[in-house]
Amino acid sequence: MTDETERLPLSVNQEAVWIAWQRDPEQRSHIIPLPFEVEGQLDLPRLRRAVEALAIRYPQLRGRVVATPDGPALDWSDAPAIPVRESEQDGSRKEALRQLWQQPFDLRSGPLLRIDVLRHGDSQTLLVAAHHLVNDGAGVLIMMDALRAAYNEGSIADGTVADLAAARHHAEHSRELADGDSGQAHRAYWRAILGDGGPDFELPKSTEPSGFTMLGDYIPHQLETRLRASAVEHGVSYVTVLLAGYFALLRRYSGSDDLLAFLPFHGRTAPELADQVGYFVNPLPVRHRIRASDRYRDLVTRVRLEVKDALRFGELPLPSIMRAAGLSGPQAHARTHQALFQYWHAGLRSGTDLQHLEFDGAVLRLIDVESSAGFKLAVMVREDSSGTHVMWKDPEGVLGLTQVQAMASDYLNVLGDIADRPGSTVAPLASSAAPPAGHPVAGPQPESGPEAAPGATVERARMIEVWQEVLGVPDIDWQDSFFELGGHSLLAESLIYAVGERFGVEVSLNTLFDYPRLSDFTEQVLGAPQAESVDSEPAAGPVRTEDADPQWRPLPHRMALGLSREQRPDGVIPAESIICKVFEFPGIRVDSPRLDRAVRWAAAVNPSLTAEYHIDASHGPLYRTRPPRPGLVEMVRAASDDWEAVRRVADKIASEEIVRDLDVREGQALYVACVHGPEAGFALVVRIDHSVCDGLSFNRFLKDVSDAYATDDEREFQAGHSRTDLADVAVAERIALEDTRTEALRAAWRARLPRGVPEMFINDTTPWSECPPHGSNVQVVLRGEEYQRHLAEARQHRATGFMVATTKILRALRPVLLNDELAFFCPFPGRFVPEAAGTVGNFVNLLPVLVDAPRGTDAPSTLKAVRNAMLWTLQHQGLPFATVLDEVREVDPTGEQYPKKRRSIFIAGNEPDRFTLDGVSATARVPDLTSAMFDLSVWVTDTGSELVCSAVFRRSLLDHEAVHKLLTAIGAPLESLPDSGV
Repeated sequence: MTDETERLPLSVNQEAVWIAWQRDPEQRSHIIPLPFEVEGQLDLPRLRRAVEALAIRYPQLRGRVVATPDGPALDWSDAPAIPVRESEQDGSRKEALRQLWQQPFDLRSGPLLRIDVLRHGDSQTLLVAAHHLVNDGAGVLIMMDALRAAYNEGSIADGTVADLAAARHHAEHSRELADGDSGQAHRAYWRAILGDGGPDFELPKSTEPSGFTMLGDYIPHQLETRLRASAVEHGVSYVTVLLAGYFALLRRYSGSDDLLAFLPFHGRTAPELADQVGYFVNPLPVRHRIRASDRYRDLVTRVRLEVKDALRFGELPLPSIMRAAGLSGPQAHARTHQALFQYWHAGLRSGTDLQHLEFDGAVLRLIDVESSAGFKLAVMVREDSSGTHVMWKDPEGVLGLTQVQAMASDYLNVLGDIADRPGSTVAPLASSAAPPAGHPVAGPQPESGPEAAPGATVERARMIEVWQEVLGVPDIDWQDSFFELGGHSLLAESLIYAVGERFGVEVSLNTLFDYPRLSDFTEQVLGAPQAESVDSEPAAGPVRTEDADPQWRPLPHRMALGLSREQRPDGVIPAESIICKVFEFPGIRVDSPRLDRAVRWAAAVNPSLTAEYHIDASHGPLYRTRPPRPGLVEMVRAASDDWEAVRRVADKIASEEIVRDLDVREGQALYVACVHGPEAGFALVVRIDHSVCDGLSFNRFLKDVSDAYATDDEREFQAGHSRTDLADVAVAERIALEDTRTEALRAAWRARLPRGVPEMFINDTTPWSECPPHGSNVQVVLRGEEYQRHLAEARQHRATGFMVATTKILRALRPVLLNDELAFFCPFPGRFVPEAAGTVGNFVNLLPVLVDAPRGTDAPSTLKAVRNAMLWTLQHQGLPFATVLDEVREVDPTGEQYPKKRRSIFIAGNEPDRFTLDGVSATARVPDLTSAMFDLSVWVTDTGSELVCSAVFRRSLLDHEAVHKLLTAIGAPLESLPDSGV
């Protein structure tokens, strides 16, 4: 009977390899060949003893696959020894190595490692061939290090068998993820990424006869240095930069914006696997969509996020990934397995450099060899002591030698663009799937002489025309400088705007200042001149809005829900509500170009503010980004140069904007006006559609404007303010909502709301739809002794100031509340996935807070009940209100999906408005609201020196005096407050 110490269960990935071998025992895609050039001489008997020691340390290398009641397993009981063979080289070394490594392994009999020493005169070549079933890239380093130690020292470590418990656990864990509950979130993620069938992406086929193609060379050292510096600048890894370049190249050659490349994940998530030889790697399909407006720095940042997300769910075995996405079977395999990007740090293991392995009396240097990767195109990047080596493999001759040569050359051009021109747009799509043979197609191309290509002539004419219109100069030469032609800062703003409109690109002022000569500026803005038919008509006038970014992407849950519910039958999507505030800077002279630039930069890193939105019949609410235009800030001159005149104009604009009838589809969510007088100062009116921006996001945008105002370096600003795309947040939310952990939240809310979400009736029971929305405003400010008492009460009762204020509001309302239940709606951040943490959008989650304080409960006990209710809701805020409501739909009294479309009370704790420009803090004001969504809405803001309590109420239910009395009760001592009030 076999000892379990001599057997390991196959992981899901290993079993897939086993199944593939059974279908085709002659296939070579799972053989790992490692040929080494030998400087000096290897002693063959000594090498055999070293291999025997290696087999003792890692006996699975001798294994074979056997059937067991629990499934296939790797067994090495009574297994044959690892062969060490010697032969004379007949013919070329390349052909001799090919014949040796391509010999198939027999997985039923083993062993799964073999060693060949190839002699040619006095020279030797060592070939180590392993089957992927028992080894991977990281394992190769461990194995070769162990073989070297055994050869040099006669043994490996203590000479005992490596502990295989971690490998056993890895195999069992892979099955749990593939089929069990623990893998639900993983499967949901990959279903969201690839469940639509994956991208319609295909590499072009060669028309020339070709067999196995392999090209390899090192990235030039100077380019590598620049790429590493670029990686540091963008806050990403060097590998991410290389992968981003690969995606740009795939786009160029496939003609597709929607791309898929497989990236091997090491899979050694347990520390105990760090020194294990085995097959733990897991190829992950990374999907990337390149937008027409993407610049290389955008590409690099988004590739990093996509890889990071993929790695979070990277433990799910590849067969399970494909099955979860409905992509099983040979046809799906052929369509998806187009491109592989494999990174291997051959010097990652300390003291192990495959370009310089010291065996006593010999030095081994890894050489390139043909091998099959199971993909149409495989790019294998290897870092070693000599630099970064890039190997291009076309195993089946699908692309052909000429095309692979062009791709290898173009890849260096793309990497050069990433390193030197990160702000330029990603290389354009090829005009056809297969570029002309032997012609580079990516990267800047120099003009061949004084006459440019026909396409370049067209682009020149269009750009010269823009310069002539803006500068008013009829005769402009290709080598003229903007400033020599009379250009200045105001004209620079106009030129940047005109170029953006004409060519559909986003251009920074820095580009014009850094490249003022027309020829240099054009190259920076439009890239290298691209040849186009002389018969083609140049686009006239501004680029159409629909050309800004053709890619519509999904929205996060809360934003999608809001847009769906607000849409009218005519298709218009009105704003849910408006956030509008006035920020005053008396006595400060405005720098209008600097202000407009700061607002544009801030809007650019928060695309929800300028994006377009629409609701697709099949895919629901979607968005697409648009670059913010220059002149985003409307400059308004006050009628007279006194501060009150500035305030009056600002108040008028704010009162108009807060009731503005917006259509969310149009991408006009953000509006900024600057009202100024030369000496009086200026006031900013900032209006944002609440549909796409909540309170936290509003403050984050203001902070971004402050930061952008403080710097002249757009690149530095963008690097420090990168945000997760809304679409990536949407994916993360879907995964979170499908997680089994949400079941516990659903059950908790069902138990919390046995009769649905209670309504709070003030004074009468008129249905919400029949209550006129006309509202009024009241504000009370607690200062001095009242404010200090408020803080002391919060400390005494171990509660927050907001909880104390809420308690007093609820107690003051008791006499006019007709129902016995005590509840209110409170906004929670709604950012229940990490990806949403820094993203600007509307994530706010209005949840009902149920307070267990029957009539007659004293004030301290009511405060305790409020505190407990808030804590409970905080702990269970991971479900959107719509999902909560779905759980109690059958018992909910209104059936309404919105919190506001029911008789209810709203109480919120606000962060104080802090907005600074050049270190000067603004005074913030909010225009009066004339419409009340809730019967009563109260905002409590602690500024650090006073407590500002603002309210909006429905005039049909309450009056100004009653609400003022209610807010004044917040300043009364808690202990003396009766269960009565208004």
